[in-house]
Amino acid sequence: MPTPPPDARDTLILLRPDFLDQGTRWFCPYSAQVRGMLAYYPELADSLEVVEVDFARPRELLAELLGDGGKSLPVLVLHETSPAEVAGVTVAEAQGRRYVDKTIEILRYLAVTRGTSPPH
Repeated sequence: MPTPPPDARDTLILLRPDFLDQGTRWFCPYSAQVRGMLAYYPELADSLEVVEVDFARPRELLAELLGDGGKSLPVLVLHETSPAEVAGVTVAEAQGRRYVDKTIEILRYLAVTRGTSPPH
């Protein structure tokens, strides 16, 4: 799998693990699923800009990239040269940027566009 130049990478935004909410420490199971795929296929990280953000809102990076469209995590923000259509994946758009924000669809998108095994 060829690695795109750094400026042509999709941006994967995950919640940082062990965040504090209402006095309790948590992790995001959806971000953990995506992290799991990155652990199975470490070469995927070379094709992405992986960013962890804090749980606290507003999440400035999401607001900057997607405006009101960016409320849930994880989210895969696609580079302008990335494929716009992948079977079984809904690609949304906000502020002129395309993105995928459903965990299983992020996994499908990465599998198809990076040549790994897809989720079952």
